[in-house]
This record gives sequence, C-alpha cells and structure tokens, in this order.
Amino acid sequence: MRIYKLLAFLISLSVLLVPLTSLKKEPVQENPTKNNTKTDEPTVPEKPQTVKVYMKKAQETVEIELEEYLLGVLAAEMPATYHEEALKAQAAAAYTYLLNKRKNPDKALNGADLSDNSATHQGYLNAAGRNEKWGDKTEAYEKKLNKAVKEVSGKVIVYEGEPIIAAFHAINSGVTQSAQAVWGGEVPYLKSVNSPGDKLSPDCVKTVAISAGELANMAGNIDGCSLNGEAENWIGNVKTNSDGYVKTVEIGSAELTGLEARDALGLRSAVFTYEYKDDNFMFTTSGYGHCVGMSQYGADYMARQGSTWEEIIKHYYTGVEIE
Repeated sequence: MRIYKLLAFLISLSVLLVPLTSLKKEPVQENPTKNNTKTDEPTVPEKPQTVKVYMKKAQETVEIELEEYLLGVLAAEMPATYHEEALKAQAAAAYTYLLNKRKNPDKALNGADLSDNSATHQGYLNAAGRNEKWGDKTEAYEKKLNKAVKEVSGKVIVYEGEPIIAAFHAINSGVTQSAQAVWGGEVPYLKSVNSPGDKLSPDCVKTVAISAGELANMAGNIDGCSLNGEAENWIGNVKTNSDGYVKTVEIGSAELTGLEARDALGLRSAVFTYEYKDDNFMFTTSGYGHCVGMSQYGADYMARQGSTWEEIIKHYYTGVEIE
C-alpha cells in the first residue's frame, strides 16, 4: 500500500511539473524588433484607396479618392503646361509625401493625413477649383494630368526603404539648397544640387521695393528687433554662402537667417541683394520658395531636354530609389 501511494504521488507530481516547464519563455527584449529580420526592415505602407484631407478654408476634413487627390495636387502645385515627365515626377513626389505623412501623422490635424495648405503640406484643387483655374482648357488639362497620375500609380520614392520627405519648390537661383542649410537639420537625400535650367525662367529674378515705413512695420513683428538711426543703416552685415543664399542678415538689432528674413519681409527667396534708394529698400531676389528638394521649373527643363521622370527624381533627391 505504501509503495502504491508513493507511486501515485510521483505520477501526480510529474503531471504538475510538465506544464510548468512547457510555459517557460525567453526573456523579453528591450527592443523586440532589433533582431527580427522581418520587422526590422523598413516597409513601404500599402497603397491607400482614399486620403483624408483637412480643408483649411472650410475647416473640415474630407475623404478623397487617391487618384482624384493626386490630380488635385498636380493642379494646385504645378502648371499644367509643364512637360508630361515633369508632371509624373510631381505626382510621384506628391504620393510619396502623402505616405511619409501617413507614417508620421500631424496630431494637430485630428486624424487627417494632411491639409490642403500649400504652406505646410500640399495644395489641392477640387473639380470646381480646377475648372475655375483652367476655364475652357479644363478637359484637356485634366486628361493630361490624369494620364501622368496613372502612369506613376503606386511608385514611391524611398531612402533606405522609407518614403522620403519629398520637398519641392517652384524655382531656384541655379542650385538647390540642402535641408541642413535651410532648416538646420541634415536629411541625407536633400542635398544641394545644380539646377541650371532655373536661371532661364522669366520669373527667376524679381525686384521689389519696400518703403522705409513698410519695413518699420515689418520689423515690429520680428522678435527683439528695434530700428535706430537713419533708415539706410537699418539693414546690414549680410552673410551669404558660396551659392549666394543669405545665411544671416542684421535687421536693426536682430540677426535673422536668410529664411527668416525672407518670411519677415515677404520676399520670394533667401537669395537676395538690396540697395537703399529714395527712401525705399530695393530687394532683388533669385528663385521662389525654400529651394530645397525638387525644382518644378528645373524638372520641366530637364524633361524638355529628354530626361525621364525617374532621372528627374534621382537628380533632385540624392541616393534615393523608386519602388
């Protein structure tokens, strides 16, 4: 009887121990994806069917079919008269920009992917807006832009497997600027590259007059800026880089970056010179926009010289791939 009881006890104990040992797990890693070959690799997001866009003027979020959205972006951001290959490059940049924003959402948009504010995201024109802009050419232009959108459908510009920040601008002074020079942070694919076609644009060089009174009002909106003495001495110590972009400039008692000065004075670009004449500051600018990433005019010029949209993309975005 004692042997039987002992044998029963040992059998019961073994039944209890088996599940306990089978439940033993490996220690939890601090970064569970660090050594995981499947999840550690960057992945391009799936192609969305619709886009949620916050409409600035209406102050509401609307959901738009993807191809309609990209058509609306092209209509808002690039002249429809531009070459088809330039339009394709813009469509691919717009799609890539969307995917980047979806992976890095702006919390201020309350669930929208991006807004239609071209100053912060990408412009967008709906059918009514396109008709108002193009008039009797609407049908022809929509056909042209739709074709560009469809021919690059699903094409994403990536760097190390991730959708890039596909920055673009209208015109530059013949050379783009790096993200480091303009925004102070290095982005490996947003380097300075030559863009000689921009110099041929009739809108590249512009001169604007700002009166002393107007500049005084503008200076009032610049933190730490006070103007003293004669107006002709209000601006000085302009420092530029080798490409002519203003690095810093003193306006009164404040030192501003070229980009800050551009915004404060309402100039077209941070490539500018000035002279004081007859109580006016005469500013001459080259280019239009922040001048980082793809030049739209430069893209059109390259396309008309025989470049494909892929060649345009890889020229303006250093070291990228198209997937």
